[in-house]
Amino acid sequence: MKKDTSFKGKLKALTQKKIFTLICLYIVMVIIFSVWAELRHTHFLTVPVFKNILNSLVVTSFLTLGAGCLLIGGYLDLAQSSIGAFGSMVMAAAIAGWGFPWYIAIIVALLLCAVFGVINALMVTKLHFPAFIGTMAMASMVKGLMYLFSSMGTGGTAQNINFNNKATEFIGSGDILGIPFGVIVMVIFFIIFGILMSKTSFGMKVTLMGGSPVAATLAGINAEGLTILLFVISAVMGGLGGVFNCARLSQGALQALTTNQFTGLTAAILGGISFGGGVGGMGGAFVGLLILNTFQIGMGIVGVNPLWVTVFSGILLLIALGLDFLAMQRRAKSLSH
Repeated sequence: MKKDTSFKGKLKALTQKKIFTLICLYIVMVIIFSVWAELRHTHFLTVPVFKNILNSLVVTSFLTLGAGCLLIGGYLDLAQSSIGAFGSMVMAAAIAGWGFPWYIAIIVALLLCAVFGVINALMVTKLHFPAFIGTMAMASMVKGLMYLFSSMGTGGTAQNINFNNKATEFIGSGDILGIPFGVIVMVIFFIIFGILMSKTSFGMKVTLMGGSPVAATLAGINAEGLTILLFVISAVMGGLGGVFNCARLSQGALQALTTNQFTGLTAAILGGISFGGGVGGMGGAFVGLLILNTFQIGMGIVGVNPLWVTVFSGILLLIALGLDFLAMQRRAKSLSH
């Protein structure tokens, strides 16, 4: 069938894309919060608010990137935020206690996160654990290790690790020409991963592996090696989230990323990445993250109880999973006919 290359045809193709629907949903959300805020005698549609929204995306953006790549490949990682929190503790200890330069501290933290990613992958590929079970166990183990690590030399009392460093302070809170440094890094990473997943053979292999493992095997794709790489990417992205969180607080915090355990997954699924694998991209994941964080900050501005915000965020995840399940059923039916 010949592709319609007219303006009308291109416009129709654009409106049928999931990202177009998400952008429309986001615009509607902004309008609702703007009107709601004015009725409450406050303001939502302002530059400081949107700067705050973008800044709030930074830590969770790395979780979303890692979770998104893994989901497209057909897996999920429930240990990502715990690994990131452990990485932040190592970074803080390396700067405050070991006297490492800040950049060496970050490298050491990310390398340790990568090791946990390899262990996750080996549990899935060699021991054949379901990813859900293996990474859930890893999350518990890493959390325990983090508390043990932070209690060394304190008589058994776990505690946060504080430090002072100008370079990491800039990483966490600095800006370039008024744009937060973290936002610049976030945008660069989304562009890189967007190109990687949509324009390269790596992205094609990951998508094929997630959508049809049998077809991937027949195509000669090294599924085991690709799985290990995806789990490492997920863990390192979690580690980067921990690094930025640590840099913002100048502290390796025991409760770091606790509230972000499912944020990356929620944003990725909300953005059109299928829980069943093989579908989605980083553009949609970014808009999904933007919707999620705008929703949370908007609810705060209009005065909704933060506890209800958590409940509504869970409902958003439930809706996203429900829509994804229905889409998976439709795809399965279309393939069977």
